[in-house]
Amino acid sequence: MTPKQKAISILKSTMGDDAYRARMSFAGCTPEQMKQQYGESGKTRQEILDGYEKSEAEHQAAIDWAERQPE
Repeated sequence: MTPKQKAISILKSTMGDDAYRARMSFAGCTPEQMKQQYGESGKTRQEILDGYEKSEAEHQAAIDWAERQPE
């Protein structure tokens, strides 16, 4: 395994599934429910989902960047 392949493998294995789990958890919520604070988090469901989706997109961007690098 080349260093590039190893780096990509590590990035992919640390991706996590927080965004997926939040999407599944909040799937049946109305727009009004998405605006309400969720539990003791101090954040709305939408803020939680947005944060996880932003993190997921940034992680995917790092994977995409690594894949474009020369060996």
